[in-house]
Amino acid sequence: MLLQFKKEILEVAHKPDRAINNVVANETWAELKILMPYDRYRHPNGLTELREQIEAENPGVVVPPLSMKWMRAVSTIEYHYQAGRLPKNAALVIFKVPGKVAAQKLLVEMWVAGNKFRALSYISNKADTLCGMCGRWGHSEFQCQRGSATCTICAGSHRTEEHRCEVATYGTTGKGLPPTQR
Repeated sequence: MLLQFKKEILEVAHKPDRAINNVVANETWAELKILMPYDRYRHPNGLTELREQIEAENPGVVVPPLSMKWMRAVSTIEYHYQAGRLPKNAALVIFKVPGKVAAQKLLVEMWVAGNKFRALSYISNKADTLCGMCGRWGHSEFQCQRGSATCTICAGSHRTEEHRCEVATYGTTGKGLPPTQR
């Protein structure tokens, strides 16, 4: 919607920074994670090398510079690597790709250094992440350690989508009013 005011936005943006010369629609960035052999990419330019390999072996995929990072602190990964406690001698790498098309392509098939790897969607946990299992903030359902479901509407021992309220939902489970009665 803001693109219809492109001229006005550019006029305002030019005042503090003359280098701004265009306004485009937002891109949707997908965040992915892959389990990579740590010993191969543990050197200072390892993630740059990994990014270049992903771009070279997966046509049409662009991984922006500086978007790749280890999921844990390098010092922690290195400590476990040196102690021989790094599972499969591998560590998770998180990276972003612009657009859903590129992300879908990598989720189906991803090649790095002549080997096929499995990429997964990465969902970061932030303070505003609501758990679908326990209904608490700060983590996702995948990392919930509570073990039992809690409804966010009535605090019952069922998931929110299984909440049942005879008055508000007319006997249906996990849904609002039928479209004809709204």
